[in-house]
Amino acid sequence: MGIARVGLKRSKTGLWQGRKEIPEGIRAAYGKREEKASWPAHLTYEQALSEYLTWRGSIEADIDLHKKKVAGVGLVRLTRQQAKALVADWYRAAAREDDVSLALPGWDVDWQGMRDNLFGEQYDPETGGYRLVPGPILIDERNELLVDKGLNVTDDSAAMLLAELAEMYLAYIDRLQRRDAGDRSIDPILASLPAPDTSIPPSASQASKAAPSAAVSIKGLFERYASSGAANERTVSKWRPQVSSFVDHIGHDDITRVKRSDVTGWTEALVARGLAVKTITDSYLPAVRVAFALAYDDELIPANPASGIRVRGPKSSEVHDKDHSDVAANAILKAAMAEQPRTLPERHRLARRWVPWICAYTGARVGEITQLRAMDIREEEGVWVFRITPEAGSTKDSKARSVPVHSHLIEQGVLALAKADDPTPLFYDVPKGGGSKVNPLPKQRASKLASWVRSLGVTTPQPNHGWRHRFKTVARSVGLPAEERDAIQGHVPRTEGEKYGKQPLENLRTAIEKLPRYDVTVAD
Repeated sequence: MGIARVGLKRSKTGLWQGRKEIPEGIRAAYGKREEKASWPAHLTYEQALSEYLTWRGSIEADIDLHKKKVAGVGLVRLTRQQAKALVADWYRAAAREDDVSLALPGWDVDWQGMRDNLFGEQYDPETGGYRLVPGPILIDERNELLVDKGLNVTDDSAAMLLAELAEMYLAYIDRLQRRDAGDRSIDPILASLPAPDTSIPPSASQASKAAPSAAVSIKGLFERYASSGAANERTVSKWRPQVSSFVDHIGHDDITRVKRSDVTGWTEALVARGLAVKTITDSYLPAVRVAFALAYDDELIPANPASGIRVRGPKSSEVHDKDHSDVAANAILKAAMAEQPRTLPERHRLARRWVPWICAYTGARVGEITQLRAMDIREEEGVWVFRITPEAGSTKDSKARSVPVHSHLIEQGVLALAKADDPTPLFYDVPKGGGSKVNPLPKQRASKLASWVRSLGVTTPQPNHGWRHRFKTVARSVGLPAEERDAIQGHVPRTEGEKYGKQPLENLRTAIEKLPRYDVTVAD
């Protein structure tokens, strides 16, 4: 089965790329052998997989419709009245969802942008101009509506339904905007909707859909994914509790009984518990989607119930800047230079002494510095550098880079930590067992450093990541070009041209030396 070949990988340029093969029997009707998509390189694996599974779900819904059309199973020609009735059902269901999700304040939405995103432009050869046509959001909603209703309709019926849905979706956005502004009066659209049309004949495939299936464990499917090697142990460990959360919410562990309403109900319950929309979208939904993808590929379920699910909730407010302020940075660096408690292990004391200072002058991730080995401080091309490499632990894009050592660090004595060909970690001790792959020792040390910084009274939202944001701010203030900033911090090149060649270390050393020195005085 396919999740081991999950269809998501990094390209040579660093972009995440996804593919979904179209079944051979419907390729002629579908018009393609496979679908492809790509996502930005800066996304983590979990974020990219979330995007991929959302995209894949919409493709699977389209594949389902083409399978039914090719088979000629239960082909239905809708009347205009029936199309309006189906769209009315869609509006009622959407309104029930927003009654729950909009109960929380704090929305900040570009309403006109939401309307504009429903449509795209298509060239009209007859007029020589462009006309608006329904975009992917509307097409996905139409396809999911047909799948939910178990209907296989003719092409002209599908087009008519899409046009009706476009009009109703605009009315639904109007409803959302009114309710977000505090208007909870009776919705005039709901009051005018036609009653459900019981004359619409179900497709023949609906009967087989209703047939009882053998129970298939959701948790068991996730464990198959976990053992496939498609994700690292940290991701699996992070997602396993989310799968349990879903199973606990629906009250059973049988994927063949899961409905779309089960998934939306779960996400609404998570929002009501106070979880951020981003957390649910990037962490909770992907965890269950991998199980649904497995079940769909194995033909255990007729459709993916999590496809196209959008989480609604209050927008997180930012009350603090992401980067360390001058006051916070100086407080941390001053505390780092002070004598540390002798009760701390030596390498823990070294981590407090040097990691904040190195991050301040390199903009590196704290985890990249806590994993440094004695051999990773070395001289290259006549320049002293910190060699940040996945061989020592991990890097965001699994690529190594060399970052010149600022002269202020050299004056403080950081080169005393260097030792050629010595793989001994500088900032943590390695136990006999070698540590945990799920929670690696460099990550544990980084976490303890964050707690220590918090104890100093620093309120930066992410005390470790605050150095990366601050480095960008300071580097911009002294005029470092974006290409040099990105090379130092290990960010993916912004343009195709920047991907060619490399930044000479002497250039990067000159750039880093432009950073102003931190003037920190430690009392005797």
